[in-house]
Amino acid sequence: MAQQSAKDHDGSKSPDRAPKLWPFLRRAMFWRCPECGLSPIFLPMRRVRTVDDWPRPLDGCPRCGYAYEREQGYFLIAVWVLNYGVVTVLGLVTGFYILARYHPGLWSPMWLWLLPAPLLNVVLARHAKAIFLAVDHYCDPHLKAHRDDRD
Repeated sequence: MAQQSAKDHDGSKSPDRAPKLWPFLRRAMFWRCPECGLSPIFLPMRRVRTVDDWPRPLDGCPRCGYAYEREQGYFLIAVWVLNYGVVTVLGLVTGFYILARYHPGLWSPMWLWLLPAPLLNVVLARHAKAIFLAVDHYCDPHLKAHRDDRD
């Protein structure tokens, strides 16, 4: 028992302590690999050439080998729930606030406040995928099995 607590204090992982979610979310905010936290998940902005390059993650981490997209359609929940859901809720809250506070007419220019919502979907696409990847890795880590080659 004393050996195990000594390992816990020096920073190594103990099998009975679960990892914290915050480091994974912090890595996601900076678009970094959820496993090692060093490699980017997406192409850097200066290398983005097409609209399709912006939200598409790389194949995997070159340092630790963590696969970002495990299967076809892996990021559908991220796009539909996190990205579109958050932007839709923000749009609805903003619309209801405008309606309740200012009572604008149907053709009032005040509704122009809602026009950036589709653009916000494009801007937040990377964050939605990175957060989904981080939470998925926290809940169900898919690590390469380490083989013992001492045979």
